[in-house]
Amino acid sequence: MPLNVIADTSILVSAFLFPESVPGQVMVRAAQGVYALHFSPIIFEEARRSLRNPRLRTSYRYTDEKIENWCDDLHRVGNAILQPLPQIEPICRDPDDDHVLAAALVINADYLVTGDKDLLVLGQHQKTHIVTARAFLTEIE
Repeated sequence: MPLNVIADTSILVSAFLFPESVPGQVMVRAAQGVYALHFSPIIFEEARRSLRNPRLRTSYRYTDEKIENWCDDLHRVGNAILQPLPQIEPICRDPDDDHVLAAALVINADYLVTGDKDLLVLGQHQKTHIVTARAFLTEIE
């Protein structure tokens, strides 16, 4: 059975902007079927909203069409979490990140891949290992 993995917004946006980067390679491995990638509607919308940010678009110059194609690809490669996320006790030092942990609980995630220091400092939540993209790739190689 493949590993269940949540990639947070920081990983998704980095993979879009820098496909050859370590986060980009995390996405490549998902497309290869090395593990099962999952994302919640909140994570998906945060990524889409971030990519539509005018400052980011000015710096990296990409089109609406590229964003929408990438979103379509993400839905082909990954699995949208359709069930409601549970309310959880505040855990993160940034409460806005608790929804990511709730998503990990719903799918019984083996890994949460993130660049967010407020999540990384936890190290683990229940059975979910919280790791950087580089650490995740090392683990699955």
